[in-house]
Amino acid sequence: MRENMLLSDAQATVNEDSTGTIFTNYLDLEKDSAANALVTDEMIMGYLNVVLTAYSYTADGTEGVKFEVRTDDAVTLATAKDGAGVGYIVLAAKEIPLERIEAGMKISIPFLEPVAKRYLGGFVLATSTTFNGTITFDAWFDNKPISGNESIQKVPS
Repeated sequence: MRENMLLSDAQATVNEDSTGTIFTNYLDLEKDSAANALVTDEMIMGYLNVVLTAYSYTADGTEGVKFEVRTDDAVTLATAKDGAGVGYIVLAAKEIPLERIEAGMKISIPFLEPVAKRYLGGFVLATSTTFNGTITFDAWFDNKPISGNESIQKVPS
């Protein structure tokens, strides 16, 4: 995997629901920029790194939000699953409870998939009920987690 592939740059979601929103950018793992075929069913691993740059909360959504890494054969990354291999796969996810959401929060989600589908991208969604408010974030795939993440460090008592 190449380093630091931008997925979202100041992307804002307003009143996010449990259906979710795909990140602005996604990766095509099977074609290059000239539509030439590359390796299919590629193994993929890395980190989805997210920084919440702004946050406002109005109501509801008391369960918080979730960030997911998805792979699918459709660019929507949301194809319905049929039990025969069709549909998106959630490779990794991280739920952020309402009480922990704050501007400046850094999130690193490791993922590994031995047989990825064609497209790889990120999703943000309300954990359950609609999250009324706005969350603005930057997101990227990288080969390492965000360093200096104070929000995951233990504090001595």
